[in-house]
Amino acid sequence: MKKLFLITLFFINLTKTIGISLAEDSFLPSNILMLDQKFSHHVILVEKATHKLHLYENKNSVPKLVKTFNTATGKFKGDKTANGDHKTPEGIYTIYEFLSKEELHKRHGKYAEIYGSGAFPMDYPNLIDLREGKSGGGIWLHSTDDDNRIYKGLDSRGCVVVQNQDLKEISQFIELNHTPIIVVQDVYHLSQSTWERNRKDISDAVQNWAKSWQTKDFDNYISSYDPEKFHDKKHGNFYNYKSYKRAVFSRPDEPQIRLDFISIFFAGEYAVVHLQQDYKSSIINDIGKKTLYLKKNQNYDWKIVGEVWSRVDSNVIAFTPSKRFFKD
Repeated sequence: MKKLFLITLFFINLTKTIGISLAEDSFLPSNILMLDQKFSHHVILVEKATHKLHLYENKNSVPKLVKTFNTATGKFKGDKTANGDHKTPEGIYTIYEFLSKEELHKRHGKYAEIYGSGAFPMDYPNLIDLREGKSGGGIWLHSTDDDNRIYKGLDSRGCVVVQNQDLKEISQFIELNHTPIIVVQDVYHLSQSTWERNRKDISDAVQNWAKSWQTKDFDNYISSYDPEKFHDKKHGNFYNYKSYKRAVFSRPDEPQIRLDFISIFFAGEYAVVHLQQDYKSSIINDIGKKTLYLKKNQNYDWKIVGEVWSRVDSNVIAFTPSKRFFKD
């Protein structure tokens, strides 16, 4: 009974917001498909073509635009592929650190003045970038010592740059390791029906994966992974991972798995799903943030191509915007 309850709870969490009543003429960004109160209470969406940064908030799992800011990106057009190409990467990332003006000067001396009042590093290259052989790093959301740079549009070494006052305003909505930043060349808005269908396609794939895992349906579970594109950091290719998971499923324990705080994003040819994974068994008890990377196969079905897990604080405290980074 407890196992069934946990499965049902997961389905409720994942599907209760599908079909939210919106105005018939509503159009929503194709890159933001589901938000949650923990890992995506706010999302930053950067459009390189128009040099705009859009800040969205979670409104019952649907993105609601808060404000749009001007921004400058890499000196050269196109997606970043190599160190020093002065291009801004395109994809789905997370802000994981804050570098104050003082910290920047400690690290970079006088050169740090170009970063203005502070910087927020992004986790480029992500799993997909590494698979595609992309290199480089040091991609930040930061401000500048010359606000006129912003109006040039193409004026950074690959970072996303905004005016000083704008960074301070945006920073109020950033929570380290919990705030996604999505960078694309063009933002496309979808009709409500198309947007909901795209969200449902990905959420159905995640539901199938979760239910199969909980019920120990190994064949259905392993079918959620792409046998050609999946790779695990610890176990290697799909077939090694399959052997490892078959051994895990064969154990006599009955794990209880609870998945909460689900968000879904899309960029380019892949989707990212963030969720909180609470796993309890007679052998392992842990709770963390699971990130699933998915791509469509030749039959247009969403399949998992990579997973990342990190420990996370299970105590959920409602996020409140504040000047936590800039005290002045």
